[in-house]
Amino acid sequence: MGTLKSFLESKKITSTQIHNTSKRIEMWDAESRTLLVKRVAKRADKEMAPKKYEELNLAKPKGMGRGVTVKQVDAAVAEVAVPRKVRSKILRAVNTILAAKKESAVDMKALFEGTKHKPGKKAKEETKGAKK
Repeated sequence: MGTLKSFLESKKITSTQIHNTSKRIEMWDAESRTLLVKRVAKRADKEMAPKKYEELNLAKPKGMGRGVTVKQVDAAVAEVAVPRKVRSKILRAVNTILAAKKESAVDMKALFEGTKHKPGKKAKEETKGAKK
């Protein structure tokens, strides 16, 4: 039995609860959408492109725009390799649920210790070197 599965069972948290909470907290609000539009416009403008986001007061949006699905949560519980962003969305949703229950928050290691992670894409330089 994995650490995530045993933790969720001990705290009586279901995958549907995680899905609904993640969907709610990751959704972009009006402020996040405005920030996203300004960041895209900054990258498109040749004069503003070399400037940093901090200089222009353009913070990152709070949410990622899309919550975690029930299928992704079930895969993580079954210890199937899931991407880093999915693990972080699950962590944020679990901590939100625990805060509502007035319990202390957990960290990534407490939920996903010993589980496999899905490797990211290789850098372009590595793939070019392998083809030669």
